Amino acid sequence: MIRHSSHHAIDKTEWDRLLLRCPDRLWYMQSWVLDLCCPQWEALIGDDGSIMPLIWRRKYGVSYLYQPYAVQQQGVFSPNRDANTDAALLDAVPERFRYWDIHVNAAMHVRAGRDEKLSASNTQDLLLDKDATALRAGYSQGHRRNLRKCGDDPPVIVRDITSAEFVALFDRTTGKRFGNIPQGGMLLLERMIAGALQRGQCSLLGVREAGALIAAACFMEWEGRSILLKSANDKAGSDRQAMFHIVDRYISEHAGSGVLLDFAGSNTASTARFNEGFGARSSVYLRLVRNRLPAPIKWFKR
Repeated sequence: MIRHSSHHAIDKTEWDRLLLRCPDRLWYMQSWVLDLCCPQWEALIGDDGSIMPLIWRRKYGVSYLYQPYAVQQQGVFSPNRDANTDAALLDAVPERFRYWDIHVNAAMHVRAGRDEKLSASNTQDLLLDKDATALRAGYSQGHRRNLRKCGDDPPVIVRDITSAEFVALFDRTTGKRFGNIPQGGMLLLERMIAGALQRGQCSLLGVREAGALIAAACFMEWEGRSILLKSANDKAGSDRQAMFHIVDRYISEHAGSGVLLDFAGSNTASTARFNEGFGARSSVYLRLVRNRLPAPIKWFKR
C-alpha cells in the first residue's frame, strides 16, 4: 500500500530515516532542503519504505509538480527497488496534479505513458577511491596543462567564504551568463547553502584577489556523496585558472576516501567537458513531463 501525506501530516524525522535506508538517496531530498524548496511539499510513502516527495505549486488555479532551482533530481527513492516500484509510486500521485515537469533520479526506470514525454539529461561523477596521483593520472591533457599555467605561483585556495558572498559572485557571473534563474532562485540558493553550512554539510572553496572573491565552488557533502552544487568564476578567476585549481584541491583532499564526487552534470558541452576532464564518467537521468490539463490549457503548455 502507498500512503499519501499532506504536508502537515509528514513525520519529517521518519522521512529522513526512510531516506537514509535508500541506497539511491540524494542530499536534495532531506526534509529540511525540501522545506526550503517547497514549504508545502507532500509525500508518497510505500509499505516497503519507498518514498517520493511531491514538490508542487499552484498557478492559475492549477496544481502541478515542478523542479525547484538548484535541485537536480527528485522522484522515487527506495530501499529495495524492483521493476514495479517506480511505476507504483508514479501511479499513486494524486489526480489533482494534472501537469508534471520533473527530473527523476538516475536510478529510476521510467517509460513514457499517456500524455507523457521523456528527455535525457547528462550528469557526471567521479569516485574518489584512489590516491591523488592516480586520480590526477585520469585528468585530460588539457586539464593538466591548465593546472601548470600558473607555474610556481598557483592561486591560494581559501575557505573563509559566506553564503551571501558566494551567491553574490554566482549571481554576477554564472547566473548572468546562463540567465535561466527563476524568480526567488538566488534567495533559495543562499538559504540552501546557509542551512548546509549550519549542519556541516557544505564546503565553500574559493580564490581571492586583493581580498575580493574571484572564483568559488560550493560542495554539498552528505552520506558519502559530494555534490558540486554551483560554481562561479569571474574574468580574473578565469585568467588564473582558478576553477581548475579549486576542483583539483577538493579531489586531492578527498582522494582515497571513497566519496563520490557528483559534478551535478550539465547538457552544456563546455561544462560537461570541464567535468569529464577530471576523469568523471557520464550517465543519464530523465526529465518527465506529463500533461493531462484540460483543453485549451493543455495545448498552450505543449
